[in-house]
Formats: sequence, C-alpha cells, structure tokens
Amino acid sequence: MKKNKYKKWIWAAVAIILVGAGAMYAKSKQKKVLTTVETTLAEKRSIFARVTESGTIQPTVEVPVAPDVSGEIVELYIKEGQYVKKGQLLAVIRPDNYQAALEQSQAAVNSANSDYLQAQASQEQIKVNIRQDSISLARVRKMRDDKIASQVDFENAQLKYNLSLSQLSASQYTIQAAFYRMKSSEASLKQAQQNLNRTNIYASMDGTVTLLNVEVGQRVVGTMQMAGTEMIKIADLSSVEVVAEINENEIVNIHLGDSALVEVDAFANKKFFGKVTDIAYSASKTGLGSSDQVTSFQVKVKILPASYQEMMKSKGEISATSASPFRPGMSALMEIYTDRVIDVVSVPLQAVTLHHEPKKEEQTKGGFGPPDDEAPKLEEAQKPKNDNVPKKEVVFVYENGKVKEVPVKIGISDDDYIELKDGVSVGAKIVIGPYSVLTKELQDGMEVQEKGAEVKKE
Repeated sequence: MKKNKYKKWIWAAVAIILVGAGAMYAKSKQKKVLTTVETTLAEKRSIFARVTESGTIQPTVEVPVAPDVSGEIVELYIKEGQYVKKGQLLAVIRPDNYQAALEQSQAAVNSANSDYLQAQASQEQIKVNIRQDSISLARVRKMRDDKIASQVDFENAQLKYNLSLSQLSASQYTIQAAFYRMKSSEASLKQAQQNLNRTNIYASMDGTVTLLNVEVGQRVVGTMQMAGTEMIKIADLSSVEVVAEINENEIVNIHLGDSALVEVDAFANKKFFGKVTDIAYSASKTGLGSSDQVTSFQVKVKILPASYQEMMKSKGEISATSASPFRPGMSALMEIYTDRVIDVVSVPLQAVTLHHEPKKEEQTKGGFGPPDDEAPKLEEAQKPKNDNVPKKEVVFVYENGKVKEVPVKIGISDDDYIELKDGVSVGAKIVIGPYSVLTKELQDGMEVQEKGAEVKKE
C-alpha cells in the first residue's frame, strides 16, 4: 500500500516536470524572433552612368591685354563689363618719351641719308678724276714716245692714274657703309614709330571687358622688357564652359562629346546642357609627398547656348553685350553622362554585396554596422575585408520566408540603381536592408521575417 502510494507520487512528479518542460518549450518557441529584412522588386528601368564634379565657369575664349611699352597711363576709355569691338581704343600710355625718340631717330635717318649722298658724290668726283688722269697718261705716253717727255714724267702720270683707280674702289666701300648706316637708322625710325603707336592700346577681339586691373596715372611694364602688366581681359561671353578637375579613377570613363547637365549656383532650379570639349592628357597633382595626394585631370564642358536662350529672351537681354547670363568664376556642378542602358533589370545599389563563406565563429554571430540611413553605396559595400577569402557579387532573393543567395553579373550604375546582366529576373523580391543584416548576417537558406509581415508563432 505504502509502495503504491510512493509510485503515485513519483508519477505525479514526473507528470508535473513534463508539463512544465512542455510549457517552457512552447513558451520559448513563441518568443523566437526571426531577423527582419527589407525587400523590393527587381524592375526594368533605364540607367545613365555619370560622373559628377563641381567646377567654375569661364569663357571659352579670353584674351589678356598687356602693353608692349612701359609708361604711365594717361587715358582710359573703358570700364569693367563694357562690350568692345576689335580695334577699339582702350587706353593711352604717356607718349612724350616715345615721341622724342621718334624725332631723334628721324634726325639720325636724315644724317645717314646725307652721308650716303655725300659718299655717292665723292665717288662721282673720283670717276671724273680717273677720266682726267687717263687722258693725261695717254698724252704723256705719246710725248715720251716722241722723245718730248721723259720716262719719269710718264711714270708719275701712271702713278696718279693708279691712285685714282684705288680711290674709286675705296669709295665703293664708303658708299656701302653709308647705305647700311642709312638702313639701320631707318629701322630705328620704324621701331621708334611702332613704340609710339604702341602707346595706344587697342582691343584685339570683340568681347566684354571681364577684368580691368589699372587706373589712370598708374605705371605699367611693357612686354618688351619682361612679362608685362596684365591691364585688361577681354572675353567672348557668347561661348562659356565649365572647367573641373576629375579624379583619375573616373577620367577613363569620360570621352570627348559626352553629354553633360550643368547646374549653376547663381541660377537656382535651372539646368543647362553641355558637351565635353576638352580632356587634359597631363595630370595635375595636389598634396605631393603626403597621404592626401590627389591626381586629377582638367575637363572642360561647353554650355550649349540653346539651353539658356529662352531665359535671356524672357529678360529681353539678347544682344552682343549680354550674350549669356553667366559671369567668369561662377560656381557650377556638372554631371557628365558616360554611358547608358535602356530597359534593363536593375535593383537598388545597396542590394548588391560581396559575399564569402563565413568563418565558423561568425556563422552564429551577429554583426555590427552603420545605421541604415548611413549605409554606403555599392563601392563601400564591395570593399573586401580579407583578400584571402573568396568573394562574389551576390544579391539575396526572398522566397517563402527564406533568403536565397544568388550570384549576379553587374553592369553600369547611377546614384541609386545598378544593372544586373544575369542572375535575377524582373519581379524577383530582393533584400535591400538593413545594411548590417544584409552584409553580415544573411546566409543562403536562412529563415527571415519580411518587414511589414505578421510574425509567425509556433
């Protein structure tokens, strides 16, 4: 009896333990929480690859004006922003010294001309003397033959004739020297006249005065001595371009003729169209010898006049003096379109990641990452952490409560989407976040909870 009583107590205890264990198991199953993921559908869209960089506006043609001669500015006929025509008088440098030099050169020319004429007259006189000495020599020779004159008289006549001949030869050299002195003085006169003319500064092209560096009374240095003073800049504002420095990693994607979209800070909510017209072949480097060294190449994008003509017409400003609304030095942002694909399968950039077989200790270990709203774009997501671990570009496809790792071949991308050349079809549900889950936690075949769906209880 007692024994049966003990058995009943034992079975009761076992039952209680089993019931408690079952309740705890059921409770643990109810508390199981699946990883939540965000998804979107793979869709067809057009993608335009582009390079974005800030730059400054400058005229396509801008000519600096510097004087050829030095001196003080006594007249200034223009102001900054004024439109000028080619050949228009811009400024005058004090001409006094150059006028005096011109007069001095003119006097030197007159003197050289006189010397040249005198040398020619002397030669003519020598020629007359030669004719006279020749006649005298012939007469003395006959008298000597007739025994009227002595041999000494004949030799003296011969010597005088030979001396006249030598004087003729010398006179020819004298004339040549006088001629060269005359030509030299004439060249000096021409240079003095040019220097005097250069005291007047003229416009070398039609355009707008974009820079005026001098004032009346200021002394300037001419280019004949050194670099010269840059007095004025004249630009053709009917043709402007954006100049920017493009990183060496992106310059290889840019080609002459590529289309561009330009936004100018001074004109909010307006976009202008352009074309790549120049790509530098030599690099410019900053921060040489430091970890911050940057290698870039200068690229020029011409803004097409058709993209701002309507804006100018609305202001009634279409004229030679206001050929464009832009001013040199304005800040601009340009987007150069380097490639495009139409109606291709695409997903958000963050959906594509580099995946590899996790280490054993990482298989059950959750990862840490930046907040979702700070998740980097594809370039950051693709940065390898261990070069010895095999990597592949993959996306995770959500199907029936699980994710499937799918290798993909990517194409071009823009700021938001990337082309998938194979691996995924239109309509597939693709995991796009959270970033830390996508890059560190998800595994092929892993059971997950789609954001917005009801949590399943077991």
